[in-house]
Amino acid sequence: MKKTGIVIIFVILFLPFIYAKGDYGTAGEFLTWGAGARSLGMGKAFTGLADDATAIYYNPAGLSFQNPLQISLNHVMLFYDTMFDFVAITYPVSGIGTFGAAYTQLGSTGFEGRDEKWIALGNFDIVNQAVTLSYAKDLTAWLGVGLNIKLINQNIFGKSGIGYGADAGLIWVPSEYFSLGLSVINALPPSIKLYETAESFPIIIKSGFALKLFGERAIPVVDIEKEMSKKDLKFRFGLEAYPLQSLALRIGKDESEITFGIGYTFMKYYKVDYSLSSQELGITHRASLMFAFGGFDVNLSADPKIFSPVGVKKTVAISIYAVTKYPIKEWELNIINEDGDAVRTYSGDDKPPASFIWDGKDDRGLPVDDGEYKCIMKVIDKNGKEIVSGAEVIKVLSRMPMQPGTIQLEE
Repeated sequence: MKKTGIVIIFVILFLPFIYAKGDYGTAGEFLTWGAGARSLGMGKAFTGLADDATAIYYNPAGLSFQNPLQISLNHVMLFYDTMFDFVAITYPVSGIGTFGAAYTQLGSTGFEGRDEKWIALGNFDIVNQAVTLSYAKDLTAWLGVGLNIKLINQNIFGKSGIGYGADAGLIWVPSEYFSLGLSVINALPPSIKLYETAESFPIIIKSGFALKLFGERAIPVVDIEKEMSKKDLKFRFGLEAYPLQSLALRIGKDESEITFGIGYTFMKYYKVDYSLSSQELGITHRASLMFAFGGFDVNLSADPKIFSPVGVKKTVAISIYAVTKYPIKEWELNIINEDGDAVRTYSGDDKPPASFIWDGKDDRGLPVDDGEYKCIMKVIDKNGKEIVSGAEVIKVLSRMPMQPGTIQLEE
């Protein structure tokens, strides 16, 4: 029934795409065009997901749940000597929230200027630029808010104008399988005057949701957009699938184009994305890079990896790295045997110690059996956010291995 319901929802939301038309020429359209090859490959349906640095562009509230410092670089060659560039950086600060900054530019070159008598005045360019400063904070473990302050500059045929504006966002993550986003673009509308009349940017409200299915191997997303000065709604749909852990395949559809994309992750924190779109003007190619550094995490390291409670190395030192965005409320470290049972548990409140010494005994003080054991640590911060470490494997070897040629005698 759940699967059937999901299919029905997507069929209903997908039908308007067949008849939707593009909407070009709107003031400030380059700030709703889309940024990042990943989201562009998903039809720009990113309001409810917003889980990388391009959240600055789509929904600043998405930054509130992001972890490492991220840098996103995006370059697109469009038609007729037109280029689009987007650069963003995000930086989470412990106990405060996440800060971000972005630069967006849409430029066209090679225009030929003429006066009312058709006399050539030389070539000129058209450049639209925006500098955005962002701040986001997770109010609880499931609710985040965000704000953009942006400075916009337009330059056309020697005329230049500057405007200021603001965006606001909200993201709700009630479970690991679902998220819902709301973004108000131009909540404070910029107004730019190039000639005699100032042009105000429209207020745009976007909502969207994302599902994370099959252990986040499939992520369908849907966006609905409404420009307040118009009656029509815009629908956007996308799907991101991971046939391999480091390989992503994407498809999407918005009001003007069909998109396809692919992404690959190197060494966990380095990503390259590519998307291709097909529209009335033809095919465009988009590429972007994403880098991530540091961040909040919980890791364990054991030394030595193999030890014997009755040998020379009788204990193992388990080092703990636990850095969280907000102060740790409680923590628990479990040593788990091959059957999946916890044989030894350490726990406490506040910040955990830097290391533990394990002597190979269980909670009753009895020696454990030989074999492999996994150390896994879970911490919960004051906002209720849970972080679980990866498994650090330790091998207990009490019996001495037999030497070649040795015969074991039975009693």
